[in-house]
Amino acid sequence: MRILWHQKLSYRTTPGDEVEDMFILLNEVKKQIPSITAVSSGAIASDYQRLRVESVCSRLGLVSLAYLWKQDQSLLLQEMITNGIVAITVKVAAMGLDPAKHLGKEIAFLKPYLHKLKDLYGINVCGEGGEYETLTFDCPLFHNARIMLDESQVVLHSSDSIAPVGVLHPLKFHLERKAKSNSISGNDKSNDLYRENISSVFEVQGENPLECKAPCESVPEASDLVEVSSHRLHLSKTEKADTFSICCWLQDQSEPSAGLQEDLKLILRQIELQLQGYGFGWEHVLYIHLYISDMNQFNLANETYVKFITQDKCPNGVPSRSTIELPLIQAGLGGAYIEVLVANDQSKRVLHVQSISCWAPSCIGPYSQGALVEVKPILYVPETSETTEETLNDLSGVMTPSYFGFQPADWHDSCIQKFVIHGKICAVVLSITGAVALKICSDSMNADWSNGNHRNYLTEGQMKRISRFCIYVLDKFIMENGFSWKDTMSLRFYYPPNLHVPLETLSLLFTDAFKELDQMSGSAKVGGKSIFNLVPVLGAGKSAACTEDIITCELFARKS
Repeated sequence: MRILWHQKLSYRTTPGDEVEDMFILLNEVKKQIPSITAVSSGAIASDYQRLRVESVCSRLGLVSLAYLWKQDQSLLLQEMITNGIVAITVKVAAMGLDPAKHLGKEIAFLKPYLHKLKDLYGINVCGEGGEYETLTFDCPLFHNARIMLDESQVVLHSSDSIAPVGVLHPLKFHLERKAKSNSISGNDKSNDLYRENISSVFEVQGENPLECKAPCESVPEASDLVEVSSHRLHLSKTEKADTFSICCWLQDQSEPSAGLQEDLKLILRQIELQLQGYGFGWEHVLYIHLYISDMNQFNLANETYVKFITQDKCPNGVPSRSTIELPLIQAGLGGAYIEVLVANDQSKRVLHVQSISCWAPSCIGPYSQGALVEVKPILYVPETSETTEETLNDLSGVMTPSYFGFQPADWHDSCIQKFVIHGKICAVVLSITGAVALKICSDSMNADWSNGNHRNYLTEGQMKRISRFCIYVLDKFIMENGFSWKDTMSLRFYYPPNLHVPLETLSLLFTDAFKELDQMSGSAKVGGKSIFNLVPVLGAGKSAACTEDIITCELFARKS
């Protein structure tokens, strides 16, 4: 599973400002250098900078790269110094920085003093809060020459006694050629490889027009979409007061996919129609899981995505979004698959980072090509909340009935990871490994299960037994902790495509299990509706080191 997180604050364009200048420049760059697909910015903590770069990139169909964003500034400062970045201060504007003493000094020289100011006044040691600005004289990218400053002038902008502001104006400089033997990394082979792959410098010239607009396609109407029979779309709605989720993907892929963009257009339009049918719109969507089959096509997916979900449609902020690469093609689900969480609350507050970066709210990262990552539930726990131990003691006397022929057993607890706050929230991850499946279906398993080949020998009957066990254990867990199925906010079943059980079959098995539970106990008032989502993954397990689960169930419930 490869994940790219997206979350957003708002920026509205103002004609004639610096953002529009950047738009005009990058638009000209795209015209003259069509191979350009991304823009890199050095934003570390500044949403002001990141948002403006993201806005321009979104309008031009470019990807924003912000790999430094939210990184530890002390580590970044040391990394810059260690990697041979020679930069001097050309502006200071913070308490403790004196223009007469600190302008024109190298960051390596100022590093100890900057950390002292951080401890005293809380400044950003990389100057990200505007404390200081720098001019780079040398760095690994300067492989031919370095800049040498010959003459400069200090201009005092403010003589404030607490935080004076001064600027160093370079007046004369020259270039000093570097010796060919200089090594960027200390490794000649690495240096040679770097020199071979380093991009050329292009000079882009243009008329610099007063107004320039990026081409923008209109969102296709239903009649513009490829005709699709209703049975090819699967949608599930989980009702919880005024909150519910919609999941949509392409099914019955007997014909080749028309491509990621066409698949995504179809799915987004179908979700849009479903929202309208419930009296909602994109402005009611809190969060979106955008699953795509190939992260290398993210730019294409984003081009389509931003035409449907716009700031105009979502005046209080577009939904938070994560983009995740999943084996959708292998599972027969086309190029895209989307889950949306909807709430009847237009006063929502969301964060949406559109750049590829090494930071995410759940500390997932860094993003890397082909990486596998582990995703775990995140819960907000107020300091006054009761603990899990207190909860279990309060409910220790609850007796759980037996369903589907299963009886309570001590080994059931070894399958789950759980967290409960009495009367508020509960979460559980249930992992069905080959060993657990052997216990569940002991009467129908064979010796091949012991050597790790179990997925090749699963029958529909065995999967039916496993699906009933999952529902039984989850029902037992929520009942023992004072919750019910109507408190369920989300329920996902993660499965690997090499399970060799079609998604439609799995969906029917779990749906039938809920119906049977409702008939037996009346506790699962689902009325035949799906209250879960099935998600194909490369591997699922309790930890990143264990990704061989047959099924991984993730349930989150909350009291109103």
